[in-house]
Amino acid sequence: MTKLAHFGGSGLKRRQDNQDMKDLLMWLWDSAVKQRRHSQWWCRRNQFVMDMVDWSRATTVSLAPFHAAGDHSRGSTRNTLGRVISTYIPTIKALSYARQKKLQLFNEYGASRSTERSGNAGLLLVPMPTTPGADNLPGVNEEVQYLRYSTTQNAIKITVLGNPTPADALKQVQHHGIVHFACHGVSDFNPSNSHLVLLTPDGTDADKLPARDIPSLSTPGAQLAYLSARSSAKNPPTILADEVVHLASAFQLARFSHTLANLWGTKDQPPVKSQETFTTHSSKIKGTSMITTGSPPLFTKL
Repeated sequence: MTKLAHFGGSGLKRRQDNQDMKDLLMWLWDSAVKQRRHSQWWCRRNQFVMDMVDWSRATTVSLAPFHAAGDHSRGSTRNTLGRVISTYIPTIKALSYARQKKLQLFNEYGASRSTERSGNAGLLLVPMPTTPGADNLPGVNEEVQYLRYSTTQNAIKITVLGNPTPADALKQVQHHGIVHFACHGVSDFNPSNSHLVLLTPDGTDADKLPARDIPSLSTPGAQLAYLSARSSAKNPPTILADEVVHLASAFQLARFSHTLANLWGTKDQPPVKSQETFTTHSSKIKGTSMITTGSPPLFTKL
């Protein structure tokens, strides 16, 4: 399990990591997930609407991807993804809070909730297609375009933060119920220093929006945070595995009880497809959730 803290890379390391991950996913399936084979969700896998499971993990197992456990070869049904919609929950208290704050972005007719009912229901987009000193993310522009189109269909007020600085982003987050960051993310060995990569005020250099600056925000209308940024749910130091400290949990502490994030790094295009899938199905989701993690941000549970 300790290898998971350093998973990802390129070349030979990526090849070895992929093989190790396949072995781990099968071990998780055999040792933990399939032990629930007599439960209700196991037996109802052929229904259109799948049951939802909140995974609560401890010690180094908190790094394990239970949502992806099993065999993913063609035609296989021995895997979690084919049977349930998964989320991860750090504590029972957090689970209770999330269930009290059911996500209600749309009404039953697909229209957005009214301003009176939803408070700060607007959508904040924080895109970074280009970042000084880092690779470009052309897929970010696709995400923005798709979200713009989707919001016109549902009459959601949208704010796009151009040339975003950490200070501007923090200020705007407090006034929106839904926030979507599409940028580079960095997971630090000191998890409080993990950060989203934005811009300096003059726009000439990269600047950090650290996890430690997020929990203290005043966000009375907070609902959903979508972090399309690599490693935004990664907690590298195994000694702090039980603490669940990363960017995603920082947004959760800021009252965004529904958070989607990445366990590891990902290429540019998969997050675009994941975001489109999530947006397409979000009006159909009636359950509650906490923090949804995958790599890329898998549509596992809202």
